[in-house]
Amino acid sequence: MNVRKYETRLNENGFVMLNLVFSKYIPEIENNFSNSEKIYQLCCTLKWDRFSEEHVFLLSVDMKYRLKAFFEIGIGNNDTCLVDRRGIAQKILLSNAAKMIMVHNHPSGDPTPSKEDLNVSNELKKLGELLDIPFVDSIILGDGIYISFMEKGIL
Repeated sequence: MNVRKYETRLNENGFVMLNLVFSKYIPEIENNFSNSEKIYQLCCTLKWDRFSEEHVFLLSVDMKYRLKAFFEIGIGNNDTCLVDRRGIAQKILLSNAAKMIMVHNHPSGDPTPSKEDLNVSNELKKLGELLDIPFVDSIILGDGIYISFMEKGIL
């Protein structure tokens, strides 16, 4: 499958557009992310679990959970990262997503959700309801392990 990272840029008329900044063919990954184990496999392949500070990614998927695009929506320090709901809405709408998934790492290696992790996930769930684009999971990457909010019944 081809994995594509996009950023938003302004064109010459000042309109926001998607700009492809990274593309990688990963033959061993099937383009179906209907469960968290498959998402975790992708994240480890892309080494998202190895950052020394928090990185937050937004996955845009279609109705069949095929990855359309991913966006890096935040880079923080060793224990926190800010995300912008307006920017998330912009990216998810421009990518024509049917569903959205958030993934971020915990550099400590412990994927236990913080209070802020829970708050951000709840805010994205509300945003998804407003946009009619379901927020289906929030996944925290640890050292060789992960937590899926959907699997834990948190979302």
